[in-house]
Amino acid sequence: MKFLFQLSGEHPDLPRAEIFAVLEGEGISFEGVYSRERFLVMDLDTEETDFVNRLAMTRKTARLIALSNNIRETGLKIAERISKEKTIAIRSRSHTLEEELGAELFVLGYHADLEKPDVEILCFGIDGKYLAGINIPMRRDFNSRRPQFRPFFHPTSMHPKLARVLVNLARVRKNDILLDPFCGTGGILIEAGLMGLEIMGSDIDRRMVEGCKKNLKFFDIDGKIKKADALKLWREFKEVDAIVTDPPYARSSFVTEKNIGDFYRKFLSSAFNILRHNGHLVLVVPKGYSLNTEKFDLIEEFQVRVHKSLTRKILVMKKPS
Repeated sequence: MKFLFQLSGEHPDLPRAEIFAVLEGEGISFEGVYSRERFLVMDLDTEETDFVNRLAMTRKTARLIALSNNIRETGLKIAERISKEKTIAIRSRSHTLEEELGAELFVLGYHADLEKPDVEILCFGIDGKYLAGINIPMRRDFNSRRPQFRPFFHPTSMHPKLARVLVNLARVRKNDILLDPFCGTGGILIEAGLMGLEIMGSDIDRRMVEGCKKNLKFFDIDGKIKKADALKLWREFKEVDAIVTDPPYARSSFVTEKNIGDFYRKFLSSAFNILRHNGHLVLVVPKGYSLNTEKFDLIEEFQVRVHKSLTRKILVMKKPS
């Protein structure tokens, strides 16, 4: 089945990378059909749509009906797929396009219901092409999970949308075991737990451990959280499927180039010991820091602006088989 994705403009590369990572994690084969600006059309070997609810940097998704050259052709392709007994609503970035396609479908015998339609059609015009599809509702609510709305708050807490992206980049699926060894207030673990992963977390700071537990309980998420040294993970944890983390030490102004290098070297060795073969480590590091990934294969790298004055680097690594 062909799927249409309208991407967010929050980053030039992450929205696409997130989709590819989720499909890989879910074991869904795919082929690219069309890619322009903030739009992506892919042919997937599935008709299931639950995976779209995982996506953080995708604005809209739809089952593709038409990739056509004009409004008339678009309307005819819609008529091949949707019964005229169903009411419809056209949703687009362009009010003009909504009116033109709506008029075409009216001529073809369709009736509109803008409030409670039987079928919601997404339509976009780009580079002389028209993309149309049946909207797939996406169940997400990142704003209600922002750090300030949790029982335990810390000013360095990550926005849930970015936390969700990090989890997705780890190529995980439901029931996989994910570890955040610098869990802090639990932002990454909250997103992983809501996606049905088995979550484990640790922090060297007892206050963070207890705060993380409070936040997980607030969202009715079960997890194994403990006080532990991230440089000696094998003492507390058995094999895990993925490690996703944003070490606080990398954000500390007093950390020098020498000891931060020593810290990362020890952490990567610790993570390597408990991560399964072919498992992924997603690590956030300071912008400009050149990390020796040791035994890991570096497969992706992104720079992302956390806020106006802070840019970080996301590294996606894989433990070889």
